[in-house]
Amino acid sequence: MIRRVPYLILTVVAVLLLASLAGSALAAEEGAKQVGLVIAFPDGTEHLEVVTVPADATTFDALKAADIDLASTEAGFGPAVCGVNKVGCPADNCFCDAQHFWAYYHLDPAGKTWQAAAQGVGAYVPPDGAVEGLAWSGMDASFMPVDQPKVHTFQDLSGAAPQSLPATGSGILLLAVAAGLSLVAIGLSGRAVFGGRSREN
Repeated sequence: MIRRVPYLILTVVAVLLLASLAGSALAAEEGAKQVGLVIAFPDGTEHLEVVTVPADATTFDALKAADIDLASTEAGFGPAVCGVNKVGCPADNCFCDAQHFWAYYHLDPAGKTWQAAAQGVGAYVPPDGAVEGLAWSGMDASFMPVDQPKVHTFQDLSGAAPQSLPATGSGILLLAVAAGLSLVAIGLSGRAVFGGRSREN
């Protein structure tokens, strides 16, 4: 029993250190949010991604943070999406196609239907966990978009692209707790792992 004491002390120190690191990571993430992006191209392909941006970021900020080739320009109503991955129009001729444009949508809170955005990508501030959609779309007689992306919930996107999701503070905290518990187990079984011996009566 005497030889286990140093290992238990080391375990306590390690747990405190891991908890401190987890707390620092959590504090660093305060003020951030994650936004899902669904971008539908006319050939049927999609770009699906979850990006981490500041809490006050607009959808345009989320698009700029995404792993896409974004062409945009400043219009009278704010930034306009001209092209995505070379689909659409170039930045210097953003409205080159009079019959098509990048339609912008919000996924409803239930995660079932797309709603046409009433604001531009530079004006709307999506909440944490929101899913924003773009589709290269035609338009009807009322100039409303006729094409929509496929529906993907935030949970779908998180599962489909885990590599785009950084570890969250809560995730790091759980890792710290798990590591701490493992160290405690090692400390309690010190004689087996470290070659220590205890007196048997």
